Amino acid sequence: MKKTIRHLGIILLLCAPLSIAAQDKDPSRVNRERAVQMSTTVRGTLAEKEPQWKFQRALKSESGYRQYFRSEKQELEVTFYVFDSEAEASKRLMALSMLSSVAGRETLSGTGDEAYYMSHPYFSWVGVRKGRMLIEVYGPGPELTVTKRIAQYGLDQMGK
Repeated sequence: MKKTIRHLGIILLLCAPLSIAAQDKDPSRVNRERAVQMSTTVRGTLAEKEPQWKFQRALKSESGYRQYFRSEKQELEVTFYVFDSEAEASKRLMALSMLSSVAGRETLSGTGDEAYYMSHPYFSWVGVRKGRMLIEVYGPGPELTVTKRIAQYGLDQMGK
């Protein structure tokens, strides 16, 4: 009996590295880590190029990583998503671009593989997809200048 238990223990110990290796290759975990990595770089870019935007907090979700910034009374949200496929990223961008009931989306040409924006007196929104990566930026309205600029910082990271 002791010999059987010992053999079973050895087998379990030998299988443990395989279990850990399989977890490391979990696509959602790898995607989320890539989203965190890009967001962290954009946070550094904002600190350098847009010092008036102060980092407040970050939230990690199953499919993305969101950061909140503040400049006086204005707020900014930057969210990165990395999906398993371009089709999945495109579908999510389309859904995000239809969430507002007060502003309609417009196509933002010449940015990424697919991009939309919304402008309203109270907010602005830009969503850009490049490959299977997506950045979503909510900024102050109605002007899109800041929101587009922040989205471009994210787009620059998507190519790396």
